[in-house]
Amino acid sequence: MANVNGLGSTWGRLATSNDYSYLFNSMSSNKSNSGTNNLLGIDLAEYSSITRGSYNKLVKAYYDKFGDNKNTSSATGDKSETVAKTTLKGSANDLNKATSALLTNGKDSVFKKVDIKDEETGETTKGYDKDKIYDAVNSMVEAYNGLVGSSTSSNSNAVLRQTLHMINSTASNGEMLAEVGIKIGADNKLSVDEDAFKNADMNKVKTLFAGTASWAGKVQSAASNIYNNVNNSLGNSNFYTANGSLGNYSTGNILDSML
Repeated sequence: MANVNGLGSTWGRLATSNDYSYLFNSMSSNKSNSGTNNLLGIDLAEYSSITRGSYNKLVKAYYDKFGDNKNTSSATGDKSETVAKTTLKGSANDLNKATSALLTNGKDSVFKKVDIKDEETGETTKGYDKDKIYDAVNSMVEAYNGLVGSSTSSNSNAVLRQTLHMINSTASNGEMLAEVGIKIGADNKLSVDEDAFKNADMNKVKTLFAGTASWAGKVQSAASNIYNNVNNSLGNSNFYTANGSLGNYSTGNILDSML
């Protein structure tokens, strides 16, 4: 077994020589000159043990005990970490998309007033589509909760810092969130009361969810930073820019993402 640790040189010698007896020097020292067991310098008994796979079993047993188990444990740990990072990346991506739906301006904005028909009088007036706004806000809340949950398993200080920043921003807006039917739980996750939300002052809702300077804008910024950090650690090249769009690495974009 003394030769097991020198497998590199051993296999090199096997490839260039027909003399296999040195693999079992301790056993062959007394037999190398025996007439029937030796042919052209090869100990036939030892050569036979090699051809039967004994040496291969010896090597495999050694690495099963000292090498493969450690490698398997390491590989399992790496796989688990990759799965956790991929889950976290997906959560950050979901929140980024959900906030983008609320922050979108112009004709595609959920806060664009539409014709609202009064079912009793039949009159049509301009107003907010509260069902559409609620659906968008509820989707953001669900994605927010998903990211808070996924972030707890992260070992990255950068991710934990951004998550804490997001949670603190939510806490500082807690009073106004409560006024539109959104409550913060003991686990830092959110819940929405649909009736309270739809009966709330839509101007307050817009203050919270419209524009990059709003609470939703700050949440998106944190989600983008978390996504970029995890994505970078996985060795990928796409990332979210400062305005929430998904792009590719370039010097300009990297600087933009820091602002």
